[in-house]
Amino acid sequence: RGWNVSLDRDGTLEKISGKGMIWDAGAILEVPDPQCFEVKLSFPARAQGKRMPFILGITQTSFTGPIHEVPDLSKVFIEKNPTKCFVEFSKQNHKVHHCFIKEGSVKMEPMACMSAVSSLTLRYDSGSLTFSSEDKTSGPHNVPNTEYVPCVFLVEKNVPIVVHVSRKRKAAAEGLNEKLYRDRKFTDAEFVCMGRRIPVHRAVLSAASVVFERMWSSGMREAGSLEVVIQDCEPDVLEAAVKYMYKAELPSDCDPAQLFDLARKYELDNLAEAAGRRMLANLSADNALAWARIVHLHADAGDERAGSLWEKLYSKLASEPSLLRTVVEALLRARPSAPPA
Repeated sequence: RGWNVSLDRDGTLEKISGKGMIWDAGAILEVPDPQCFEVKLSFPARAQGKRMPFILGITQTSFTGPIHEVPDLSKVFIEKNPTKCFVEFSKQNHKVHHCFIKEGSVKMEPMACMSAVSSLTLRYDSGSLTFSSEDKTSGPHNVPNTEYVPCVFLVEKNVPIVVHVSRKRKAAAEGLNEKLYRDRKFTDAEFVCMGRRIPVHRAVLSAASVVFERMWSSGMREAGSLEVVIQDCEPDVLEAAVKYMYKAELPSDCDPAQLFDLARKYELDNLAEAAGRRMLANLSADNALAWARIVHLHADAGDERAGSLWEKLYSKLASEPSLLRTVVEALLRARPSAPPA
């Protein structure tokens, strides 16, 4: 998503419209994994003599910007996110300062966190945020462990910067799992869900779930069969869970509560944690009741991980009266009482 900017295939980002010397231009950058990514900003050769100020940071996936145009985009994002999430590059002295809100406007901390900067790299990994430039580093800074996406804000027109987005995970392992999941060659088992067949490698799934490991190494009925029938979820949810077991990527188009439900049933701890983070980041009036019900069901059954997530969900509901009211009113409507005599 962008405002008053262009971003070409080579990663060159420019402010092309909006008002001069106003922070009304910027872009939210796509990353494959909102829990782990790296972004590098640098200046192309044609801009070396005219470096521009910019603001670089991360925003929680639950906030993707204002609906209407605002005079200062950076202020809106800095206000909506934790401290230390944004830095500003100053063109006058090539220093980087952390940003904060004071008296209704964006300010830079007096002391620079980095000096003599020619490029700037942002790294985020599961609650840890670091800014760096060559041998200079600011961080790691602890931020709430949830899903974020990087964003950049510009003030001057027609002065480009180059944006490079990459994942911070080990490429070799990711490439292997990506290929296994994509090609599905030499699979040795199948899930069957509502008539849909999903081929899998038992070794991969056994490494991800002790339930599947026991299933295929014990005397259970499934151990001698290449078919495992799963009837307690939708096929798309099961496919999303399989994808996560191979690639550690949470699909953006799948209900995280349904994934959490499946993950707890089959002891997919990493998937449950990732789905829980996404629920916390995206809790809204449209989903609060349904998501809370699923988490509380597992918590009430004695699941410690679900209990921990329930406490976090409840705290968020309690801190946002409109959400809490939505849940309470929905519960009251679901259980109508007899009218007074």
